Amino acid sequence: MIRAVLFDFGGTLFSYETMMNGESRNLLELAKDAGIEADLTEILRAQREQSRSVFKRYMARPYYRHRDMFNDSMRATLDALGGTHDDEMLDGYRARQWERHRSDFALRPGVTDTLGELRERGIHVGMVSNIDDDQLEHLLDLSGIRPCFDAILSSESARSCKPHGEIFRQALSSADCGADEALFVGDSRSADVAGANAAGLHSVLLWQRTDRSPPDEDPRPRHVISEIPQVLGLLG
Repeated sequence: MIRAVLFDFGGTLFSYETMMNGESRNLLELAKDAGIEADLTEILRAQREQSRSVFKRYMARPYYRHRDMFNDSMRATLDALGGTHDDEMLDGYRARQWERHRSDFALRPGVTDTLGELRERGIHVGMVSNIDDDQLEHLLDLSGIRPCFDAILSSESARSCKPHGEIFRQALSSADCGADEALFVGDSRSADVAGANAAGLHSVLLWQRTDRSPPDEDPRPRHVISEIPQVLGLLG
């Protein structure tokens, strides 16, 4: 019997792809501020490589601020491209990001209706997100879905980041249910699926790729869906 459905936020209830046009402009402007002469393809390649390296270092920590991780990633990207940087430049980049979110942000199809249906069925609906509180409040305001949740938990509030167990324990405590009575829906195998599996929840992977199936290796999700409304079919 499922009594709670817990959702990741970024990448799950909304897609970062809707923000890519604005983010491309942000990166070009940041590169110009840093004195870098490179095209967008080169900048994106450097960002992917450096972000992957920085993310691996941070993932081993039970808790970290995401602003620190993202700033370290951008510093490494600018260094790799031969640019200069300072805190004021990174603050300006972040401010432009937030402003462009206002026009680019979009929920995935069916999110609001699905959250409403879950609550109508008496299911506890929670959000568990690896995110700093200020960024979470900013995106919740844009999304308009704050009233759809019974509980919202950020990694900063929990002082714990997925896949580590403490953030899942706090979410289950808010839901007042056991791990085997809860679904956890996310788009990340390393953070969402691995963390939920280790904590004993029923993991649900949102998989949007059409060119291949999820890798047949650990961590394996209990369920795979391609659209958020398919969660409703897992409640039986």
